[in-house]
Amino acid sequence: MDLLKPLQIHPELPISNIDLFNGDTLSSLQKYFEICSQASDLLVTTSCFAEWKKGKSTNGTAKVIPAVPADSKSRGQAVRVFFFDDNINLSLSASSGAQETKGICNLRDITTAKYVDFSAGCNGFTCDSAYRHTLIHHSSKYNNVLVQANILDAMSNVDYFSSIVSKYCQKGEKVLVFMDVNGTILWSDSIMGHGPNEILLGTMFMFAEVRPRKPFEVTWGNQPTIKVEKRQMVKQLLNDLAKGDNDILHEFWQRNVCERFMNMLLRDADLGWSGHEATFSSQEFFSVHSGYMECLRKQDSKGAASHGIATSWFRCLSMLQRGRHAIVINSFGMDTYKVVLRSARNARRVLHMAVNFESWSERDTTKFQQQFEAEELPQPPPRFAGWGMCGIVDIISCRQLQCAGNEADRLCGVSSGGGGFEVPDYVFIYVVRKPSQDVTLGAKVTHLDAGLEVAEIFPKGAVESSNEVNKSLTPPAEVIRIGDIIREVNEISGD
Repeated sequence: MDLLKPLQIHPELPISNIDLFNGDTLSSLQKYFEICSQASDLLVTTSCFAEWKKGKSTNGTAKVIPAVPADSKSRGQAVRVFFFDDNINLSLSASSGAQETKGICNLRDITTAKYVDFSAGCNGFTCDSAYRHTLIHHSSKYNNVLVQANILDAMSNVDYFSSIVSKYCQKGEKVLVFMDVNGTILWSDSIMGHGPNEILLGTMFMFAEVRPRKPFEVTWGNQPTIKVEKRQMVKQLLNDLAKGDNDILHEFWQRNVCERFMNMLLRDADLGWSGHEATFSSQEFFSVHSGYMECLRKQDSKGAASHGIATSWFRCLSMLQRGRHAIVINSFGMDTYKVVLRSARNARRVLHMAVNFESWSERDTTKFQQQFEAEELPQPPPRFAGWGMCGIVDIISCRQLQCAGNEADRLCGVSSGGGGFEVPDYVFIYVVRKPSQDVTLGAKVTHLDAGLEVAEIFPKGAVESSNEVNKSLTPPAEVIRIGDIIREVNEISGD
């Protein structure tokens, strides 16, 4: 596919550049939507921080999210798109979804590529809340659900993501979920050098409100002075002061710095939690912070292998995979590979798309490459499956299979490994396409107690042809290998 340009970054992983900001952006958006919506497993998009920074960190240059008109379908099926991110900033103002507002969601109509304002009251969007700190915008005109996620809610509720998806999706729809990483499902950020403490501080500042007693001015470091006249989130005030300077933001998330900033604000304003009229002092804020940190440590200690990834992420991923829905990790950060290794059925098959890679800074390019070197790929998982064919399969002899019947596609499922059938580690479905009745399946098999082991794959047979087609797809689909165990053919199992 022309939209994807392979990047020679890792010898075993499909990693490609994808251009979503130049040229025919409508065509690129539609192809990107097609890739994502037709997937039935995990994909990764690393969005272009350089474009976002050039656009002054506004929604209009942020993470590209397809906006799907309510009456449209993809391959005859309605698609509902969810976007979970802690930085959508739905709580900032009445114009939180405007193109020029500082934010993380670049919502684009798949029929026009035009920006879609997702502020409450615009384009059919209304605002809901969930759990303790989560805000949701959903639309009657677009099949889009935008969630200002909260890592505190995600870590303390195992059904956090899956319950939100279940509430807003409709029967018969294909679900496409775009999921942020840092501060949404993972409470660390390697590219910013932020650990759990810093991520938590940033999260709490997102729903901490500064309430001026009268208009006042704020000066921080060498940054220009800002006048504060009305209520706003503390994090938005900080972002306005930083004006996109990552060095200021990077150095800010330390307790002594945050406490100094809050005490400065308290001279002319009150601080309180969004949605609650009660106020708090800086000491009370950090008391709450300490309580949350303890909760996060307790959950992480229960599953050390998750490495700070919320259990609710794994539960949602499992639910979507069972339903053959699509899920795309979408991040500016460089922890996507870490999540993939702990989430994917087979990390080697996960397509990584780097948005406008040619525009990236040297730092981002280096960090992107380094994440793939930080951890080794695990050994390929044992492959188990069963064939289910839409057609007739005749066993010609004890050693060879041959398909007969019409020219329709034949749906097969394969398993692999020999032994251990009771608890298969990897199960997949495989499609064999025969151009005519004369073409043999082209596989030599050995009978086992619970299936047929693939002993040889013949040249020019249907299996070899289907393998070549599957390897050319984006992302690559499954191929049948020698050693795989065929569990079912036409829903018939056993010998």
